[in-house]
Amino acid sequence: MDFKPVSSKTVDSEIVPFGNSFSVNGYNEVNGSDLKFTVAQRDPNNGRPFSNLYSSFNLPAANFIVNSWDIEWSSNALENIENDDNVVVIEIPKDSYGELIDGRTIKLTLPYITGGTFDCYSSYYLAYDASSDPSQEAEYFGHTSALNLGYPNPDVETPSTNVAFLFSDKFRAPAGGGSWADGYTTSSPPAGYPDATTFFSFAQDKKVALSSSGATIGLDQPIGICYLDKGFIVITDSAATQSINWSASTAGTGYTYSGLTQVSFTADSSVTYFSFEKQWVLNVLCEAGSGEFGATKNPTAADLNPTVNADGEYELFSVNKPVYISEVGLYDTNGDMLAIAKPDKPIEKYYNNPTFFNLKFRF
Repeated sequence: MDFKPVSSKTVDSEIVPFGNSFSVNGYNEVNGSDLKFTVAQRDPNNGRPFSNLYSSFNLPAANFIVNSWDIEWSSNALENIENDDNVVVIEIPKDSYGELIDGRTIKLTLPYITGGTFDCYSSYYLAYDASSDPSQEAEYFGHTSALNLGYPNPDVETPSTNVAFLFSDKFRAPAGGGSWADGYTTSSPPAGYPDATTFFSFAQDKKVALSSSGATIGLDQPIGICYLDKGFIVITDSAATQSINWSASTAGTGYTYSGLTQVSFTADSSVTYFSFEKQWVLNVLCEAGSGEFGATKNPTAADLNPTVNADGEYELFSVNKPVYISEVGLYDTNGDMLAIAKPDKPIEKYYNNPTFFNLKFRF
């Protein structure tokens, strides 16, 4: 068997929505017993080695006022990240999100201690169409900021901190007025995602937090941090952690980090978010060139009275008739088949005209 080399190969990436709990593909919700809560102690002397989770999330492990950070952080927007009490770690199941949770789209609903619920929303110190917060504040808890990596206008595919901050009207309303719920939606994908039929957009009035970078007063204060690639939310503000209705929880069966480990709420707790994953696309261009593929051994061609060559093939070009290509096979250098492509109908090819096949493989 003779093989033709492919004309060209390219590898690209594309972003695709993950999951579909709502009418818009990509939005997901986890609630009830699937959402686990653990109260993490700062005190490392609780009888279990390596059980202090504060250092795991880059939170202050010592119980004192933070003064080793940038002075703007410790006295303003992030001052309540230093917490005299315990923090609450909320685990999002790993099979319920893709490569990353979009940090602009998180809504967390928790049972309030005196009845009802309270909501928390993720937002941004800097308003870009990026899936994680590219600000300097977020950089302390995650990877290097996209801005410091040299991306002046980060988007959803830009590598960045992989964290976002969490805010709540119940405890710290926006300094600039309004509500953290402003602009929240699950009816359309957030900005920055490509789509063949619609322009992906997020509501224009999505509330964005006031940054602490270069400022000293009137700043928004987060109550927690979302680790978007790890599936964890950490509530750090003591007013919020003490306002969860723990008496309504169901005991868990995990390791004992504290008196409240891997507990769940059968009702009144949920987390909603948009998630995506990146696919790698191998594009292979195959060409049936001019002067190629004009003969066949299909006996039905005999009725056309074409010339028959020495190999017993009917040369359809001799009667100006096309061949029909019904499949394209890809082989490695050892002659082993790697893939086969079959169009929905045979492709007509005349001998003197080239025909191209652009094959896409997604991984």
